[in-house]
Amino acid sequence: MVKQATKEALILILAAIGIALAVYAVRPDKIGVAPAVVNNGNVRQSAADSGFSEISIEDALRLYDKKGAIFADSRHAADFEAGHIKGAVNLYAADQEAWLHDFLAATDPAKVIITYCDGEDCHLAQALAELLFFNGFDNVRYLKNGWTRWRESGFPVE
Repeated sequence: MVKQATKEALILILAAIGIALAVYAVRPDKIGVAPAVVNNGNVRQSAADSGFSEISIEDALRLYDKKGAIFADSRHAADFEAGHIKGAVNLYAADQEAWLHDFLAATDPAKVIITYCDGEDCHLAQALAELLFFNGFDNVRYLKNGWTRWRESGFPVE
């Protein structure tokens, strides 16, 4: 009897793990890897006192109009190619090895960077903002549900 109950419990546990892995595989907002710090060991311990924070759509538009910020689309390249904020760069956080070193070398750390993605539950913009902050950028903001809000507001898109 105990042997049968143990066998059934093991089957249930394995089935639950299989279902969890299958659900995770199709999620668009997977858990990201820890930010790679490539700034010669100048590691920041906390983003609490500066760094990155949410920005309003109005403040983002003001910076866009003044050309006072770099807009960084944190979505996959296919989504970026389907449409993005005019002049934005594509910095897909999950593919940071492909662009991080070059971006760090070519970008002034004092420049304002506004990250965005699409959807209320999309955390890619915040993850990208955190990655950039931990790599030496002090003026990073993220625009929650940025692509949808920007497009629906009739602001410039490509």
